[in-house]
Amino acid sequence: MKKRLRKKYRVGEFRELCFEFSFEYKGDVESPECEQFLHAFVSECVEANGLSCEGNLTNDACNVIAKAEDPRTTNEQQRLAVKTWLEGRSDVEVKSFGELTDAWYD
Repeated sequence: MKKRLRKKYRVGEFRELCFEFSFEYKGDVESPECEQFLHAFVSECVEANGLSCEGNLTNDACNVIAKAEDPRTTNEQQRLAVKTWLEGRSDVEVKSFGELTDAWYD
């Protein structure tokens, strides 16, 4: 496959990786403490590891998809850093934590 097509279809060296995870915040999601937790999560965990993420937070769980700012460079060390950070928090229960997967085809 030619380079132009590999880039168009995001395969080969243009493959984009991401990982999914979910956790439950043990407190009230409407509280100022939850807002502080989310701020710390974004600044200390996500951005500090060169990642970006999107997801949603409900009373039941927070479901997140994370990838590197350049998705072709997402790696296992970043995934483990996020998992370790979340597991080190007493106000969070990790529900699931996925492996690195192809963002477009898995």
